[in-house]
Amino acid sequence: MVITKPYVVVVAGVIEKQGYYLIAQRFDDASQGGLWEFPGGKVELGETPIQALERELSEELSITTTTEIWLADSVFDYGDKVVELKGYLSHWQQGNITLNSHQKMTWVSLLQLADYQFCAADYPIIAALQQYVASEDTDIAK
Repeated sequence: MVITKPYVVVVAGVIEKQGYYLIAQRFDDASQGGLWEFPGGKVELGETPIQALERELSEELSITTTTEIWLADSVFDYGDKVVELKGYLSHWQQGNITLNSHQKMTWVSLLQLADYQFCAADYPIIAALQQYVASEDTDIAK
């Protein structure tokens, strides 16, 4: 008998606004409780990852975003399931944030990300964001 773990495709929005990034803390009683993450959620059947992300950010935070750039994919085995996380750079467009799926949120600089404990699958997204920002800074300096 072969028992396989659920494989879940999830999208995460690295939401940028004026040089700061939105991070959200998971409810203490949820899977990965108390850890921080880039908000997002599951890709539903028939959705592209970008459609799923913009829908999830609207549902979870009551905001409208524009998703522009894929940053990285991360696959992580959490024991009870395997999560494929697709991280995208998104830009806040409008709306007042309402926390519908998290207990806290904050806007942080790129350097401040290191001060928070994230879900394991988010760390490759952070590394990709750092690389992307560094490459943008290099392009501006040329």
